[in-house]
Amino acid sequence: MLPFENKMQISRGKEEFSVTVESKKSRAVQFISWGMVVFWMAVIFWFSSHPADESVRWSVGVMRLGAEVLSNWQWVGLIVFIILYHLFLIWLARMSAPLVAKILLFSVFILISLGIVYVLYTTIRPRVSSLGLFQMNRWVIHRHLRKTTHFFIYLFLGSFLMNALTVSGVKWIKAFVMAILISFFYAISDELHQHFVPGRTPLVMDVIIDTVGATVGVLLYSTLNQLIQWIRKYTAKADRKQEAIS
Repeated sequence: MLPFENKMQISRGKEEFSVTVESKKSRAVQFISWGMVVFWMAVIFWFSSHPADESVRWSVGVMRLGAEVLSNWQWVGLIVFIILYHLFLIWLARMSAPLVAKILLFSVFILISLGIVYVLYTTIRPRVSSLGLFQMNRWVIHRHLRKTTHFFIYLFLGSFLMNALTVSGVKWIKAFVMAILISFFYAISDELHQHFVPGRTPLVMDVIIDTVGATVGVLLYSTLNQLIQWIRKYTAKADRKQEAIS
């Protein structure tokens, strides 16, 4: 065998091995992504399968926990900010971008943080201190809490579905429509399932809230995905320029 033929076989073997590894990684990512979808659907089904009185007890417990959090919101906010601050710094340090871009991103992060603090002190804090969570109508809070929970649960479902469809190779527009439709039909099935649960009543409004939440989740995922791709392209372009200069 000639030397160049041997090199070609070695190169071909490396390429086949690389393709096999990438294929296995892709299948693993798809499996995990769809596993998250199935798991989240099971969580929704599990919550919906509980009788109304038990669900109300859970909601009241969440309300009490929320009251405790709001009464100590300064410390909770400080802890959350410290965690997010360190995670942001870690991400910024690992990000291969020019120093100017890092400074700009850090400045935006600080400005957003200051804006949140300003809103908390000028808007939310006075209302919480003057009203108090349990001085309000508990059933009004309970109703809003449940509707908000519907929204956010399906927001995550929409995000998980969009991610699973995207990593499975479905085109963006098709994945967008499919994620919303799957969420919509699952919301309908969830409400129909509640018809057979003691004390629960299927509501069209819940289906609407669920679908809106899923749509927002799909939009958020798509926006973040596009932003991440833009950052990767920008950093790759910056790296190529840096290599050309050096």
